[in-house]
Amino acid sequence: MDLHHLPVIDWETGTKLAGNKRELAEDLLALFVRDLQAEIVAINQSNRDKNYKVLQKQIHKLHGAICYCGLPRLKRVIEQLETNLKNNIMDHLPSHLDQLEKEIKQLLETYPPHSSHPRVNKDESLKK
Repeated sequence: MDLHHLPVIDWETGTKLAGNKRELAEDLLALFVRDLQAEIVAINQSNRDKNYKVLQKQIHKLHGAICYCGLPRLKRVIEQLETNLKNNIMDHLPSHLDQLEKEIKQLLETYPPHSSHPRVNKDESLKK
């Protein structure tokens, strides 16, 4: 899947999705990034366990969260992964999961404030 023509983070789209409020867009992305590592650990565990029903639910949840963050590359990978899981197409599952991990790594490298944003670690009321 060629994603190089897309930005990792599209702040213009993210801001539009947040009602044209840049601060809200930043908060939404910070919250998404804060929970991302735990989500990926759970996704990888479901894949190792071959629990594809749970995996599909986890991917769907991640897809829903991405829809509010202006992350076009990650969104494209998740859409493909979710579609394949819904249609029980498992041939490319390992490569799609690898692509997902690469895009997450790219996001974390592109979004360095993920560890210092005030909402990422300090606002316990925003945790699930």
